[in-house]
Amino acid sequence: MKRSTSARLSLSPRFELGVIAVHALSTWFMVGMIWTIHIVHYPLFKFVGDETYRDFQAKHVDSIGRLLLGPWLIEGLSALLLLLCLSGNMRKLAAIGAVLMLSIMALSAFVSAPSHGELANGFNLEVHRDLMLGNLIRSILWTARGCIAATILWVTVRSLLDKVKT
Repeated sequence: MKRSTSARLSLSPRFELGVIAVHALSTWFMVGMIWTIHIVHYPLFKFVGDETYRDFQAKHVDSIGRLLLGPWLIEGLSALLLLLCLSGNMRKLAAIGAVLMLSIMALSAFVSAPSHGELANGFNLEVHRDLMLGNLIRSILWTARGCIAATILWVTVRSLLDKVKT
């Protein structure tokens, strides 16, 4: 028996496009942030002096958490809406994106957060390497999410433009 891939939640085309656009924007914001953290911010950890490292680490965790909470929440809620309102291949793309998001959350919970917890006691090169590796994987997964979000947006806009032409 073939499973239905029809939409479960019916939104107006304008609202659906808005959700798709917000999702793409919030996802790409997070992609930019994660790569900036990976390429610029995390490598600088090893250059902070021992006497200020604990305060630095605490301030980093607090500041970055506040900065990213809103966009990550918007990304997650819009990802959920996409799962509920898209159909067919678009829903499959949204589902792949959701699996990637769950993977990112698992890496955050089981690698990044514990690494930051250990680094709160002072810089440790081995822990820092673990943090960098986990973050590289998160960065790659987020980039894949960004490509999926961009594809969903592109296909949706192209479909709307085709309807306008006819």
